[in-house]
Amino acid sequence: MSKITSGSGLNELPPPNYQYITSTEEALKHLEFIEKHPIIEIDTETTGLDPFKDRVVLLQMGVHGKAYVFDVRDERVNAAIFKPLLEGGQNLKLLQNATFDCEMLKTNFDMEINRLYDTMIAEQLLYLGLHHKSNLQYLVAKYLHLNMPKEIGHTFQNYNQEYQEYQLRYAANDVVVMKDIYNLQLHKLQQDSLMRVAQLEFDFIKPLMHMELNGMLLDVSKWQEILQEIVLERDRLQIQLSDVFNTTMDQNTLFGVSLLNLDSPSQVIKCLNNLGIPVESTDVKELSRYKKNPVVKLLLDYRKVEKFITTYGDPMINRIHPITGRLHTSFKQMVDTGRMSSSNPNLQNIPKQQKYRACFIARPGYKLITCDMSQAELRILGDYSQDPVFLDAFAKGLDLHTRTAADLFGLTYEEVVADKELDPEDTDKKNYRANVKALNFGLVYGLTKVGLALRMGTSENEAQKLINAYFNKYPRIKVWLDNAAKSAIINRYSTTISGRRRYYRLPPSNDPTFNRIKGSVERKGKNQPIQGSNADTIKQTMIYLVDRIKSYDARLLSTVHDETITEVREDQAEEVKDIIEQATIDGFGTFFQRVKMKADADVEDYWVKG
Repeated sequence: MSKITSGSGLNELPPPNYQYITSTEEALKHLEFIEKHPIIEIDTETTGLDPFKDRVVLLQMGVHGKAYVFDVRDERVNAAIFKPLLEGGQNLKLLQNATFDCEMLKTNFDMEINRLYDTMIAEQLLYLGLHHKSNLQYLVAKYLHLNMPKEIGHTFQNYNQEYQEYQLRYAANDVVVMKDIYNLQLHKLQQDSLMRVAQLEFDFIKPLMHMELNGMLLDVSKWQEILQEIVLERDRLQIQLSDVFNTTMDQNTLFGVSLLNLDSPSQVIKCLNNLGIPVESTDVKELSRYKKNPVVKLLLDYRKVEKFITTYGDPMINRIHPITGRLHTSFKQMVDTGRMSSSNPNLQNIPKQQKYRACFIARPGYKLITCDMSQAELRILGDYSQDPVFLDAFAKGLDLHTRTAADLFGLTYEEVVADKELDPEDTDKKNYRANVKALNFGLVYGLTKVGLALRMGTSENEAQKLINAYFNKYPRIKVWLDNAAKSAIINRYSTTISGRRRYYRLPPSNDPTFNRIKGSVERKGKNQPIQGSNADTIKQTMIYLVDRIKSYDARLLSTVHDETITEVREDQAEEVKDIIEQATIDGFGTFFQRVKMKADADVEDYWVKG
């Protein structure tokens, strides 16, 4: 009889119908029956979360409301018998947080799951932007109206234990609930026209798994040399700032020791105010308004290097895995835009300067291939808007920023190129291309005259003149951006080329925050179809890439937005380079045909700056 759980108000899951199997002979009999079903629920229990150190102990499969719990530890069920089923394409496999199970099965038994459906990813797609939960306990409560305790999941750490009834029931429940959740999600995925993007994300789980498992190799000694330079720079900035700020404090020393704490927002605000700089906070956006002030510039520089040290100093070096000797980031498959994010450590935020990237290296006898989509977001904007200048520039293989700068400043294409090639210290250098590049990319992100003026180091009036000239020259861009913003407000969501939706919340029109939030949604509405479609194309690229290089001694290591990094044996590098470039072109071309992609790949001993 079900009982009401404390606090949840929901009945607990009933005892599952399951069978515990401990021998290969017995497992083969059940496997023959399981394979006949078109949809199979899959899960694993493991001794921990590290795919390189921890072991898979149970492999659960569910069909027709019954769970088969296979004990795949040594001397019990030989996991190799499941390889044909898991890697085959006939049966659909339902999983929750499939990346974890895929990684554990890959490192433990060298098997990869093909043709899968992930209930967690499906849920995230259905409510992208609304920040709903997507863990299994939440899904069981939402769709089945039952409570599913998850605390027992931590009791499998001892590899050699004899499993108790409560553990086996827990393992069985993890699969028997999934078919009902799948059926209910599937209806809404179809209703919201999300099937194409759902398939894209399910197919992308394999490349994501490969990247997390392959990791990146760091030249630690070279990285530490850079860190030492940055620490010295941090100390120099700290001394300069302290000298300035201590003059503004009532009492700046106690027994000869400064009381100033540069990491204290209240102290820094007070010091800046005393210097006539009227900041109300110390966040970067606020400080950037006064970045021409030498003291504020010092503070921004200090904050930048301090953050680098605390993020990418010892904390990152200590994350090098003791077994693989590599850095293994954790990717979140989707943020609100559909792009990925990276953490522990965040390898997507490594500074772009070559001295930093050159520390990420290939192992001996191998090369790294860095392949970048050329101006992907602007190609997408050109395809969506059908602006004739954009279409013509890309069709002729021209650099769009150079072409735009020539149009806006009344110059020839060659004159803009010549200005770009001048030395940065040359007093004749006007930075035509750089300024227009800020405009080209910025308008897609809702850039205003204030933001453009800050980037260009000019007045807001001059920035507005440039924005007006831009939209006069490219009216279809303005029409498309305006329509995208209006659509986001009317529909409360934006759509990418794959059908991905990003949802928005708007308060009632009489709410005091309405105009501010409406403006934010309009900016996101302009950007989301472009940035989200870029995510669609690079994910499709990586799906093609992993499939096409599988017969080579090559592996996908990482991605940063519209760039991929692949490691390949040296003698195969040029051949694989061509394959990767074509996969990048095809990944974009799967969704966009009007504007073609240009892919640029570099082969080096290290990660090349894109």
